[in-house]
Amino acid sequence: MNIRTLVLCFLAAFVIWLLNSLNKSGYSAKINYPLTIKYNDSLYISTKPLPKQLNVSMSSTGWDLLKYNLFSNATPLVYEIDNPLKINRLDNASLLESLTNLLQRPKLNYILADTTTLHFERRQKKIIKLKVDSLGIDLQKNFVVSSLINISPNEIVLDGPESVLKEYENVIYLKVPAKRLATNFDDKVIISLPSNTFVKSNVEKALVSFEVAELLK
Repeated sequence: MNIRTLVLCFLAAFVIWLLNSLNKSGYSAKINYPLTIKYNDSLYISTKPLPKQLNVSMSSTGWDLLKYNLFSNATPLVYEIDNPLKINRLDNASLLESLTNLLQRPKLNYILADTTTLHFERRQKKIIKLKVDSLGIDLQKNFVVSSLINISPNEIVLDGPESVLKEYENVIYLKVPAKRLATNFDDKVIISLPSNTFVKSNVEKALVSFEVAELLK
């Protein structure tokens, strides 16, 4: 018998042994199971990243454990929160019961303690007026703004957590970026807002237009 035949026989025997072993029950492993947290996001907003998976101890056949370890297309467990303002942690007992009902065949031993804290706030909207910093317009010598300054839109709507929106001023002053201006201005200007990933604005730029004229000597 040559070496190639010997190796093939060894591989075949190993595969048969592996298949038989994976069919047996009694294996245990820690599995990261996908989790979807559901709540009324039109009324509330999470100010911390929500966990997207559960670390669970599971007992089953080798095939089942291998499937959950290698494939990420398992049906996510949906965890519904009725009153987010009263919740600061996941209920592991409820999660274990729900996941047991979802999976049916594999035996769930326990859910590993998750130190992730949940924090929700009421979602609110705030209207902020837009004005132009007219004193900050950089004009050439002997040139002045000779018309009304038009802004479109003249207000924006912010959406975000209640406590964060309270920190925003009621008026934002836009900076005209042009330098040594000697002609009429008609362009979009960036609306500069304090950086916060949880606050969204309905627009990012406003159209500003005004006329410029030279003073007569």
